[in-house]
Amino acid sequence: MAEEGTIMKSKPVDGDLNRTTRSLFDALHCATGEFAMLGHQNETSNVIGENTDSDVHAVTGSYPAVWGNDLGGVELDQNRNLDGFGAEAIRSEMLRAFNMGAINTLSWHSANPLTLGGYGHNMAEGTVEAVLPGGEAHGKFLGWLDRIAAALTTITDANGEPIPIIFRPFHEHTGDWFWWCTGSPDHPTDTTPEQFVALWRMTVEYLRDTKHVHNVLYAYSPDRSRIDMSTPESRETGYLYAYPGDEYVDVLGFDDYWDIAPAETSAEDPQARHADLIAMLTLVGRLGEERGKLAAATEVGSPGIFADSYACDSHDLTIVGQSDATAAEVGSPSPDSPWTKYLLTAALANEYTRRALWYLPWRNDPNAAGTGAYGTPVAGSRYADDFRRFVRHDFIRLADALPPLYK
Repeated sequence: MAEEGTIMKSKPVDGDLNRTTRSLFDALHCATGEFAMLGHQNETSNVIGENTDSDVHAVTGSYPAVWGNDLGGVELDQNRNLDGFGAEAIRSEMLRAFNMGAINTLSWHSANPLTLGGYGHNMAEGTVEAVLPGGEAHGKFLGWLDRIAAALTTITDANGEPIPIIFRPFHEHTGDWFWWCTGSPDHPTDTTPEQFVALWRMTVEYLRDTKHVHNVLYAYSPDRSRIDMSTPESRETGYLYAYPGDEYVDVLGFDDYWDIAPAETSAEDPQARHADLIAMLTLVGRLGEERGKLAAATEVGSPGIFADSYACDSHDLTIVGQSDATAAEVGSPSPDSPWTKYLLTAALANEYTRRALWYLPWRNDPNAAGTGAYGTPVAGSRYADDFRRFVRHDFIRLADALPPLYK
C-alpha cells in the first residue's frame, strides 16, 4: 500500500498489453478527473423502446461510452449466455462498440463449478477451495478458463488484434450470493479472504501467462451493500476485504444499488444514502490516486423515485452550474430530476469523486422495470428528459463525445 500522501505511478497488470489496450490504459489515466462516462449493460440486446436498437440512443441521440456484457455460460461451452443472448450477437455488439470508439467491459456470472447452479443456486460450501490447485475441481476450472480466454481474444479489429476489454471477474465478492463470495468482515462465508485472493491471482496468471491474453484490464468490484460505512476506517477495511493486490488490479470499482435505489425506500434516508454514495466514490477515487489505479462505479442502480426525493443543497447547485440548463433544472422545485440532482451531484462532489471514470446501470430488462436494477429511461418515460440532461452535462460523456482512446 502507498504511504500516506504519496501517489504511485500507473502500471498495468499485464506488462505485455497489445497496442490498443495499452493505448486505452494510458488514455483512461489521462482522462481521470476530466470527465466521466455513461455505461450500460446489454446496450443493443435488451431494448424496450420501439423502432430503435438502443434505448439510450432513442433518448439522447448517441450510444453509451461504456458497453457491458456478460460471459456467464461460456464456461459451459454454451452458445448463449445465462441471460439468453447469443455468443455471436454479443461479439457483434462488442465489435460495434469498439469501432465507434467506446469501451467494452465484461462480467462473468459463472455457474458453480461443483453444482453447475446459476442465479439463485450459485452458492455451495467449499467451492473456491475445490477450484484452487490441489482441489477436486481445479482441472475443470482451468478448462473453463480456456474457454474464457478464447472468448476474450476472438473479437478482433481490422488488423486481426484482439480488441481491448475491461474484464470484471468475481464481482460483488463481499456479498453472499455467488460461489466466489467471501462475505464481509462481520458476515463471512466459508470462503476466506486468502482463498479469494488465490482464486483471483490464479485466474489472472493463467489468462495472462499461460493463455497469453494481452488485451484485458482487470477490474475489482466489491458490493457496496455489505461495506460498513460507520467510520472512514471501517469503510476502507470493508472495501479492501480480500483485495487481490495492486499487481493484480487495474480498476478499482464498486457495485452500488444500495445508495441509489434501495429496495425498501421507505426505510432509507435519501440524504444519508447520497452522502454514502459520495463517500464510496471518494474512497475509490482516493485509493486510485494513491495506488495508480483507475476508478469506476462498475454497476449502479437506476436513479428513480428514491433519488428524486433527495433535497439539493447550495453546494449541489454550485457544482452542477457548469451547465446553465442543468443547474436551472436541478434547482427547480419540480420533481423528475433524479439523474442530475442525485447521481450527477455525487459525481461532481469533490476531486476524488471526479476520478470515477464511468457509471454503468444494468440492462433494460422489462422484468426489472420499476426496480433499481432496471437500466436507463426509455423515450417518453418519466425521467427521460432528466437523463438527457445528465448525459449532456459538460462532465459526462457518451460515445459521440469521447476523445480517441485507441491511437
